[in-house]
Amino acid sequence: MLPSELTQESIASSTGIQRKHLPQYLKDLIGVGLVVQRKAHMKGMKQRMNGYYLSPKGFARSSELRERIGDLVVPVSMNGEIVRMKVREIDDATSMHITFCDIVTEAVLKGSLDMGSLETIESRRLRIIEEKDEATEAYRRALATAWRDGRVTATERYLIEELRSILKISEKKHGTMETEILKILAEDHMEFLRIYSAVLEIALSDGQLDGPEVDILESLRRMLRISREEHDGLVRDIRMELYGPADGVSADEVVGK
Repeated sequence: MLPSELTQESIASSTGIQRKHLPQYLKDLIGVGLVVQRKAHMKGMKQRMNGYYLSPKGFARSSELRERIGDLVVPVSMNGEIVRMKVREIDDATSMHITFCDIVTEAVLKGSLDMGSLETIESRRLRIIEEKDEATEAYRRALATAWRDGRVTATERYLIEELRSILKISEKKHGTMETEILKILAEDHMEFLRIYSAVLEIALSDGQLDGPEVDILESLRRMLRISREEHDGLVRDIRMELYGPADGVSADEVVGK
């Protein structure tokens, strides 16, 4: 099992590279033997995914780059003054751990380094993660609502696609969520069928249905989203089990007929 930090999503997040551009960078690094790709189970994830890690050659190259970058002397704004520091010294000067990648990304995006801004990197990273989690959960709820009756209309599909675009949910993540939701719905529906079948069996045990029983069964059928076809099939099965093929109550005498 590999750590989740080796997935494309985690690598893109930690390096500041846009997710859509990362596959090409990884392909180039794999091509020159610096990175190894391996499909495996990731910690905290159900499905096998591609993981990416440094080869021995890549690790040696990485160590070399760290030494070079760490020795670079750069200007850093600190308490209103400009102080020249080695990159490796910047991490020691902050109250939390920041990586060389954090420092380089900050310099590229802002054009300069400010110690006050560097101090907020971790809180900014956590805020981005929380916002992504909130967006993902909101999309999951919307998708589950659209599928609640077992099908998605054309209008619902359009609205879901619009929401996916706004929340920047990838097609792959959408597919994973939809598969999970459909699996849960299928499992729930089987449980609902078992419950409804048990109630029907009790109701038919005396060979007849009274008015109140019909109303209760109809309400239960609607609540559990049992179709009339499924209802009729259950009635036939229960009739056969209780009374045999020649006796019993016909489906036409039961709920909704």
